[in-house]
Amino acid sequence: MKSWKSVIGALACVALCGSLTACRTEGLGKVPPKLVELYDQGAPAGVLELEISRSGSIAEMEVDIPVEALPEAVRKAAEARAPGAVITGAEREIQLTGDAWEVKLRHEERDWEFVIDGSGAIRETEKELRREETPEAVLSAAAAAVPGAEFKSVELIEHGPFQEYHVKQTKDGASYKVVLSPDGKVKRAVREARAEIEIPLKQT
Repeated sequence: MKSWKSVIGALACVALCGSLTACRTEGLGKVPPKLVELYDQGAPAGVLELEISRSGSIAEMEVDIPVEALPEAVRKAAEARAPGAVITGAEREIQLTGDAWEVKLRHEERDWEFVIDGSGAIRETEKELRREETPEAVLSAAAAAVPGAEFKSVELIEHGPFQEYHVKQTKDGASYKVVLSPDGKVKRAVREARAEIEIPLKQT
């Protein structure tokens, strides 16, 4: 006769196996269907990025796409905003405010990014700054937000009348981004983690 300990152990094993089976068949939860659609639109060797809140909500999704996949209205808006610029990359974005495209450019010896909607309206501009062009209050607050980190780069973000700074830093091999208002108030600080996402290929 089996001991009561072995019986309890066997029951626990059955329960655990049942839970794992349920996890594999039912999943741990669902992601927005648009994430899968975005995955299908992305360049095979591109990057898929997610911005996630501490509560687990997805705030923004974006994926690298071929420059040739940019809508004509989006391309024309970018070229009109920065005449003579060289387009170096593109992304498809899904934001809380709606879908958009991001156009990456090299213009006047700086890196720029324009977030543009399907009608060709520019929602946001991102301009690379030199460190000496950045307010000291912004740099000091960013350094304090991630103690011991090394400065990497800074961008000025403009959306409508609003401005903010994105300060990129590195520490212990990891990348960090600190988002700040012009007066140096930290809005959020994030660690940009590498991730591996596996989604079955779309059947054709």
